[in-house]
Amino acid sequence: METAFEIDEQKLLHFLASTKVNDSCGGHNDFWEWHNETEELKTNLTKIGQISVQPGEKQWESQYWGQDAKIQFDRYPYYGCEIFQCTKCNTVFFYYLEIGGHGPQKRYRVVRKDLIDIETIKPSHPIVIDYKGLDYIMYKNPDLTYAISISKNVGIGIDIYHQLSKEEQELYLKEGIISLDSRMKDMDLNYSNYKVTSWR
Repeated sequence: METAFEIDEQKLLHFLASTKVNDSCGGHNDFWEWHNETEELKTNLTKIGQISVQPGEKQWESQYWGQDAKIQFDRYPYYGCEIFQCTKCNTVFFYYLEIGGHGPQKRYRVVRKDLIDIETIKPSHPIVIDYKGLDYIMYKNPDLTYAISISKNVGIGIDIYHQLSKEEQELYLKEGIISLDSRMKDMDLNYSNYKVTSWR
C-alpha cells in the first residue's frame, strides 16, 4: 500500500541521514543524474512523499544536468518532485514528469546527500541539516548561521552547543563535518566553556 506525505528540506535530510542503503542493486549509477524511467527501476520503487518547498526567485537559473549537478530544493525541477525509495536497497530517488518540447518523460535521479546545496536552504526556524545519533547535530538558523551540538554523559545527560564562527561555517560548507573535528573534541573536553542544557 502506498503512503505519502509532504516533505520539506529538514524531513528529507533527516530521512537520508537515518536511511541505511545497501548495495544489492549496485548503486543505481545510471540514475546519479536524471535518467528516464526503466521497467526494472519502476517495479522496485515505492512512493514515500512529495517535496513541499516554494520555488525561489531563481528557480530557472540552475544547471540540473550531470552526475555532479547540485540539488537545490527551490529550483526547477526539485521543488515539485515526488520522492521514491527502492524496496531492495533503500536508495532514495527524486521523480518528476518532464513535458516540455517532446513527449512526456518520467525522470528519476538518486538523492545524493553530498550534493544538496545547503546554502540555498532558507529556514523559517532552526532546522537540523545533518546529524549522527548522539555524536553531533548540525543546525541551520533563520539568520543563515550554523550551530552544532554534541551530547555527553557526566552523571546526567547534557547537550553542548556551539555557534559556528564565520570561518568555521565556511570550512564546514567546503569540507563537511570533518572540518569541525577539533571543535567537537574541545566541546567534549571543555564543555563548561559552552552553552549546556541537561536532558529532562
